[in-house]
Amino acid sequence: MNFLNQVLLWGIAAVSVPIIIHFLNRRRFRRVPWAAMRFLKVSVEQNQRRMKLEDWILLFLRCALVALLALLMARPVMEGLSGMPGSKIAAAIVLDNSASMGSREGEGTRLTLAREAAHAILDRLPGGSPVVISGAFHPNEASNDHDLVSSRIDEVAQTDRHADLLLALEEAVRSLKGQTAAEKELYLITDGHAEEWDAFTALEARLRDISAGTRIHLVMVGTPAPANLGISRLTPAAALPAVNEPFRIDVDITNYGSSPALNVPVKLLVDGQPAGEPWMIDELKPGGSESATLYAILPSASYHRVTVALEDDGVPFDDRRTVVMQAMDDVRVLLVDGDPGAEDRESETFFLRHALVPVPEEMRAAYPVKPSVVSVSDLAGEALDRYHAIVLANVADVPLPFADRLARYVEAGGGLMVFPGGNLRPESYNTLLHGKHQLLPVSFVARDGNAASRPRIMVPTETNPLGLDGDLLARVKFRQVLGLEPGDRDHRLALRYDDGQPALVESEHGLGKVFVFSSTADLDWNDFAIRPAFVPFINRLLGGIVQNRESNLNVEAGEALRHRLDADLAGREATVYEVGD
Repeated sequence: MNFLNQVLLWGIAAVSVPIIIHFLNRRRFRRVPWAAMRFLKVSVEQNQRRMKLEDWILLFLRCALVALLALLMARPVMEGLSGMPGSKIAAAIVLDNSASMGSREGEGTRLTLAREAAHAILDRLPGGSPVVISGAFHPNEASNDHDLVSSRIDEVAQTDRHADLLLALEEAVRSLKGQTAAEKELYLITDGHAEEWDAFTALEARLRDISAGTRIHLVMVGTPAPANLGISRLTPAAALPAVNEPFRIDVDITNYGSSPALNVPVKLLVDGQPAGEPWMIDELKPGGSESATLYAILPSASYHRVTVALEDDGVPFDDRRTVVMQAMDDVRVLLVDGDPGAEDRESETFFLRHALVPVPEEMRAAYPVKPSVVSVSDLAGEALDRYHAIVLANVADVPLPFADRLARYVEAGGGLMVFPGGNLRPESYNTLLHGKHQLLPVSFVARDGNAASRPRIMVPTETNPLGLDGDLLARVKFRQVLGLEPGDRDHRLALRYDDGQPALVESEHGLGKVFVFSSTADLDWNDFAIRPAFVPFINRLLGGIVQNRESNLNVEAGEALRHRLDADLAGREATVYEVGD
């Protein structure tokens, strides 16, 4: 037999109270000589034995009542008698192994403390009881073999993920269903980290619903960290990652601790090596955040690990964040010119060519972007898969054979930009690219000729996915635009006009990306091409296309890593190597 509340067994000591009262009562009388008592003495001596027996019986009953009350409050359970109903407890033990459980505590981590607590719970459970051991993500099957259960506790591994504790508890409760034990208990061992704990408390009512008939025990481990800085955001710029060119990294640093942080260095590493001087934050108050802008130089045309790191503070999971970038030294762009013009400067693609290669003539050969200009009549001879991106600039009609090839090209990972103009026939694009192939996320509507009375201003959306400067965009005047009507396909509005109409819409098609602009790439409908915002605008569009081709390089902890391989590799074995910083 065992007891669930063993501390209350000390209540048995209260048995001594009736005994003490019994002896005290025996000493309360005193002898008084009284002649009449001699007549009663004979009667008392005759009943003395019976009265003593009744006193002892009454004392025993009082002591038994106190002992029984103490035993009941200690909650006795039968142990080791599998044939008796209620002799076992079906238990599920959930160990929170989310990222915060890797925080250091003494010689180990919070997960170390959680494992020790789980072993202690297992030791107190009746022998042979079915027990489920689960991390925050993957529950095991119930087992009556406590040696196996103990080994499963030690096998719960640390992760870098954020836990959905309610989902973990739901899975654990589900695993207890079908168990015949009279009692079911669920133990959650966690550090109560803010992100997971907020979700848990918000769904407390839901937790009571799913746990009907199951007692839930919350076991807290770890102590609050007085100093905890974390990288709450790391965003590479939506630009082309070119070799030996500065590439911007935007980060947010948050103080999750209870005291101010002073002189905080934010370090940048490329392939594990320091890159430049750290960004310094003079003071960061508790609960506050500050943004930092770092610039990485990618030294070669290959994949590079770009890491932002803080000083170690004992809570390691948010001190470092890494992204993988592919530096490019040969980005080929096909410009399809729908209005070549009499002179080069009158060409529809003149400003596009210079925006794609914004360097002096003598430096263009070494610049990574290599634009090529063709007319619509030359498209038949072009191998589209040679190019990273294709730009349709004021192209009147999309030939049917080219539309088929273009759809396959984008689906395989290519990029497409569409700039309208006076030559563009909306019905051609709407029928083939928007309707038949569902390549464009929008359809074109009739040109707006009323823009000349009040030029439109282009503004970023709230998310500003391209990271463009709103002040620079505000200087651009759009006299005429072509209306964009979004369809049912998933899309994102990247830029809009001050009257709310879409200016730039982006979407994904297969493995590729599509950008549709609502005005021209030359000066016919606007003065965008001669404004400072035009070069970064074109650079961000191209960067968004190139980075989208490698978007599967960076996934969050717990997400699947997917990569498209050539068909001739099907059936072969692959080896995955883990590369650290």
